[in-house]
Parts: sequence; structure tokens; C-alpha cells
Amino acid sequence: MDFSKGIVAGGDSFKGQKWTILGQPYRPLHLTPSSLLMHAEFGPGSFVPTHVHETQDEILHILEGVMEFELEGRTINAGAGDTVSLPMGIAHALYNRSDALARALVVVSPTGRMYDYMIAISGLSDPAEVVRLGAEHEIQFV
Repeated sequence: MDFSKGIVAGGDSFKGQKWTILGQPYRPLHLTPSSLLMHAEFGPGSFVPTHVHETQDEILHILEGVMEFELEGRTINAGAGDTVSLPMGIAHALYNRSDALARALVVVSPTGRMYDYMIAISGLSDPAEVVRLGAEHEIQFV
């Protein structure tokens, strides 16, 4: 696997890749064994169901809009400029319950199988297949 070095110009992505994950666009920006950085857009009403990364921390820095997170029985709202830390082993879900687009930088560390997972699920429309592939890539949906 090639790793990031140098610059990714604004609006571009690592190796020109663009993924569509359950209808939402993601662009990888950085990739090493220790971290994966992605730009993600969450349209109004979109969500990522409750899941657990057993071997990875996940961090989202909200660039635009408002996101809602479910974490350990709590609901957290985060807006532009906020950073949300989701430690490994903690079940969490993400929602855009607003009428506006939300954008975020997403960091996963260590990368583990997340990069391969994003490639595998890009363009899939069957949630059951996304869940099945998650289990093969160290992500457990609850």
C-alpha cells in the first residue's frame, strides 16, 4: 500500500480517490499505518449506525454544520470548530438531524483495516453488506 507524503491540494484526495458510503461522499486525505484522515460530508438526515472500533480511536473535527453523537448513553451535539473524540471500544453513532449539510475531518488511529473497509463498501447500497464487511474489517455494528 502506498502511503501519504507531500501535499494533497484543496479539494483533491489521496491518489484521487473519492468514496460514496451509503450515499455520503468521503475523500481520503492522508494514509499511514498509524493514521487515516478523511474529509466527510453528511447530508441532512444522514447517519452512521451504532458501531464499535475495537482497535482504533476515531476523532471528528466538525468543519461545518451540526452533528449529533450518541456515546455511552449520552447525546452530544457538536458544531463547527468542535472536536469529538471516540475512543476505541466505545459504541457510538453519528447523525445529521439538521436541514443543512455537515462537513467533518475524520481521523482513525491506528489505520488498521479501515482504509480497506472504506474501499470495500464504497458504492454499496445494501446496509446488510456494509455490516457484514465491517465485521471482516474490525468494525462491529451493534
